[in-house]
Amino acid sequence: MALTTEQNITILKLKGLGRRTAFKINQDMPSNIRLEDGEVLDYINKLSIEKKVQRLGQYTAVDYQKAQNEVIELLMKSENAGVKALSFYDNKYPKSLKTIEDPPLIIYYSGNINKLNDTDGIAIIGTREPSEAGFKAGEYFGEKLGKTGYNIVSGLAIGCDASAHKGALKASGFTTAILAHGMQTIYPKENKLLAEEILNNDGILLTEYIWGTGALPNYFVERDRLQAGLSKGTIVIQTDVQGGTMHAVNATIKSNKPLAAVKYVADTELNNPKIKGNEMLINEGKAFPLTSKNLDEFILRITKLPTNKNVISDTNRPIGDLFSEESSNI
Repeated sequence: MALTTEQNITILKLKGLGRRTAFKINQDMPSNIRLEDGEVLDYINKLSIEKKVQRLGQYTAVDYQKAQNEVIELLMKSENAGVKALSFYDNKYPKSLKTIEDPPLIIYYSGNINKLNDTDGIAIIGTREPSEAGFKAGEYFGEKLGKTGYNIVSGLAIGCDASAHKGALKASGFTTAILAHGMQTIYPKENKLLAEEILNNDGILLTEYIWGTGALPNYFVERDRLQAGLSKGTIVIQTDVQGGTMHAVNATIKSNKPLAAVKYVADTELNNPKIKGNEMLINEGKAFPLTSKNLDEFILRITKLPTNKNVISDTNRPIGDLFSEESSNI
C-alpha cells in the first residue's frame, strides 16, 4: 500500500522532507493497511522514533495541518486551471518514468496523460540560441517524427525546444512539454501561445512542481532527466560543450538509450560554437551522427526492430536543401 496522492503532496510540504524520504515512507508501509489522514502523522513519527527512515524528522499536528491546508488550497487552484496531479502509485502514472533512477513522486499535468503510456517518445533538445539552420533542423525532425506517430518531448524553452514542438504541431503530431516550475505560469513568457497550441492539439504540459512553484536554476537541470525518461531516445539539435543540454544527454547515456546529435557539414556552420557539443559527442562515439539522410537508421536503433513507423529518410538531398539555398546543410 501507499499514501494517497494528496497525502504524498502534503508530506512533501513538511520542512526537510524530500521526495527520496517520501518514497521511503511509502515503501515501508505495511501492505495490508491504508492510512487515514489522521494516522499519517503518527506513522511518520513512529518511523522517525524507530529510525526506520534515515534523516526523517518528527512533526507536530500543527505542522501537518498547516501543510495539509496549503496543499488543499493549491490543488484547488490547480483543478480550477485544468491541472491534475498523479502520484507514482497511481495507475495512470507514466510507466517510462517509473524506470528512471530518480522518478518524481508527484507529477502535475494538463492534457491526456493516457497518451504517455500509449505513445513512444523521442526527446528533441538543444540550445536556446540556435543558428537558423539549427532552428530549421529542430522543426524538421519534430515534424518528421511527429508525423510518424512519435511523441516529441522537449522543454518549451526558446530555440531548439520550441522548434521541435512547432515541428510536431506542424505535422498535427503529439508533443509533450516538460516544465521546470509550477503550472501557474509559462516560462519563458514568449512561449505562452505555443503552450496553448500544444494543449489545443491534444498535447501535454507536465511538471513535478506544485502550483505556485517558481522557476529556479536547478529545476531546469532536474527536469532534463524527465525528458530523457519519457523518451526511447534523444536527438541533440545544437549544443556547445558545456551547455545545459548536456544534462539530458548524460541522463540518456546513463539510461543506455540511443543518442543522436545532428551532424552539420556546411562551412557556414562549422565555426558555430553551438555545435561543438554535437561534434564532441559524435567524435567520442557517444552519439549517432544524424542527418536527414539517415533518420531511419537512428529509428532502428531505438526500436531495435524493423521500423513500422514509416519514417522516410531524405536520401537524395541534405536538410539544408529542403529549405533554401542559404540554409546550412546537415
